[in-house]
Amino acid sequence: MREPHQLPARTHGAAQITAVVVLALALLSPLTTSSAQRTNASGSVSRHAGEVADTAPARLSTPGAVARDARALARRVGLWASAGGGRGSAGLQCDACNSATQPAFLGHVALGGTVHERLHVGVELWTYLDVIGNGIDRTARGTQLVARYYPQRTRELFVVGGVGTSRFSIDDGDTRFGVAAPALSLGAGWDIPVRGVVLSPSVSLVASAGGTLSSSRTGNAVAPDARLGLWRSTIAITWF
Repeated sequence: MREPHQLPARTHGAAQITAVVVLALALLSPLTTSSAQRTNASGSVSRHAGEVADTAPARLSTPGAVARDARALARRVGLWASAGGGRGSAGLQCDACNSATQPAFLGHVALGGTVHERLHVGVELWTYLDVIGNGIDRTARGTQLVARYYPQRTRELFVVGGVGTSRFSIDDGDTRFGVAAPALSLGAGWDIPVRGVVLSPSVSLVASAGGTLSSSRTGNAVAPDARLGLWRSTIAITWF
């Protein structure tokens, strides 16, 4: 049998152990809380970094895009020239006549200079020829001042407009009818760089004011309000 006087000593030892455990937990609690906070902050920073990485490509240009933009700007300096061809569709309207629209070959050349990296101006000559096999020759030609404008400084899309004169004639082998009048043009196109030159497909409309249609046989006026309408769809080689 154990002696009764030994029980108080053991009770006192257990109390000491309990006090040590409580003190240790009190000391470790701030460290645990700080570690958890650091872990949460680290996770938040990592998520934010991932979001930035995901959105960064939308804000930053790639090296290829930067090089393409630089080449586009470098082309738009100094003199420029253009020559091309395609299809045109011309018709003449007046009170005394109604010439049906006919598709045929159309060619054009232009030469000019750069006013600004987004604006080119020049002079253009164009010719429409419908002279093959139908017994009636239809021709149109024009000279105009043109302006080519690039809405975005580093992109290839352009709009083009012009003002000048146009002539249209119909010859059936016996009598030739012709008209000359002021004309306006408006269109759009796209520059495609290819090995040192630029391919420029475009579409445009040429419309003339009313002019006097006359006969070569009599010299008399046939109609005072003849108007030319011409659709152009061409591709040109442009040199900058």
